[in-house]
Amino acid sequence: MTVAPGAAPSVRPAPAPGPSRRVRVLSAVGVALLGVVAVAVGVSGAFVHRWANPAGILLAVGGAVALAILARACARSRAGLAVVSALWLAPVLWLGMEPPGEDRVIMADEAGLVFLFGGTVAQAVALGLGAEARSTRRVT
Repeated sequence: MTVAPGAAPSVRPAPAPGPSRRVRVLSAVGVALLGVVAVAVGVSGAFVHRWANPAGILLAVGGAVALAILARACARSRAGLAVVSALWLAPVLWLGMEPPGEDRVIMADEAGLVFLFGGTVAQAVALGLGAEARSTRRVT
């Protein structure tokens, strides 16, 4: 490569350093705690979605949306988002199945379907958006 006289050679910037070990551990702990919260939100939403007609469904779907937003802010990858989403979806689907005594928690009516699809769409949108991008550069 030839450089003209008086011109500075082009220099490639060094890649930004990755996140520190402390940040990765805190993110993993946050996702693990959100996994526990995801199971609690899924189970409580399954029982609350029928309470006080509009308020119950708003609380249940709002809890799923809030969980998706928190998971997106806490996770550093889509794998973390997928774990939280799966831990919300597993008890919801289990409570929606028909047990032998035919006493379902989530029925196949409007309220049950709004809860199931509303929460699932919230988790899918968060998973589709991916983890929130964080810059490691200093603000100047």
